[in-house]
Amino acid sequence: MTTSEPKSCEYCGNSFGCGAKAEGCWCAEVTLDEQIRDELKLRFQDCLCPACLNALADQPSIIIVTYPNGASEIIHGAVRVDTRNYHEGMFDFYDEHGTLLKQITMNANIEWKIVNPNNSEKTI
Repeated sequence: MTTSEPKSCEYCGNSFGCGAKAEGCWCAEVTLDEQIRDELKLRFQDCLCPACLNALADQPSIIIVTYPNGASEIIHGAVRVDTRNYHEGMFDFYDEHGTLLKQITMNANIEWKIVNPNNSEKTI
């Protein structure tokens, strides 16, 4: 019988039990948007903890799909982008409460998608 293996989450660094080698691992029950799942595969080499994986499944996020160097990123919990911050030359990414989560320079030539848990997408 295989039990869970102790691991550290690559997203937050917390310890958790990974059951990937066991039958019926908890992560198989988490439903993620296909784009978020693909981005996680590109970004991380190992497992994420239940808290991080469930949060990505339950909350909307913005996926930066194109940086000039080809990299991408998930801004977890982001639901709104202010594209009019010309005085600072930044795109501002906010959560549902209006909290600023991240700023990216406007000259970065980026594209992004808002991904909701109900699988609806809006390309910006």
